[in-house]
Amino acid sequence: MSYKILISGNPNFGIAKELEKIYADANFASRNTGFDLTTTPGQDLFADIAQHHDVIIINSALWKFNQTVLLDTVYKKLVSRKKTSRIICVGSTTDRVKNGKAWLYNAEKKALRDYCNTLAIGGVWNNLPKVTYISFGTLTNNQEKHPDRVCLDIKKAAKYIKWVIDQPTDININEISLDP
Repeated sequence: MSYKILISGNPNFGIAKELEKIYADANFASRNTGFDLTTTPGQDLFADIAQHHDVIIINSALWKFNQTVLLDTVYKKLVSRKKTSRIICVGSTTDRVKNGKAWLYNAEKKALRDYCNTLAIGGVWNNLPKVTYISFGTLTNNQEKHPDRVCLDIKKAAKYIKWVIDQPTDININEISLDP
């Protein structure tokens, strides 16, 4: 089946780059394509554009909880316009980390995971957008930063996202967590 797909992320980097290889017709939103998704106007514009897509992939490692806020903005606009698109949020398995470091990234991903799970129930109980949270451990594009870690092939990560997209529209995959 062919879907109209919108992806937040730079199509020249990371998972977005790998998704662009699979979905050449996808639309991308990042600073590289003229969007600042860390601002309210940028998030509103993305959410407006999302209304015209079957699948929305929120894939950026946005800071200051902007990935969760972007999800909220997109979801609420879809609901207000009675759209039942599929939303896939790309998180990180760092959402399970509990250590004494003063680092917001894992807290941001925990918030994203929790909110995705909250919204996913609406797609199960009601005719609302389907929301999936998919988290990956360290990917091969970050191998240099973490030379001692076993990394998950980034091409495989993109294929797992494709697998979620290819599932029947009458089911929702709430959450997947993958480590290498």
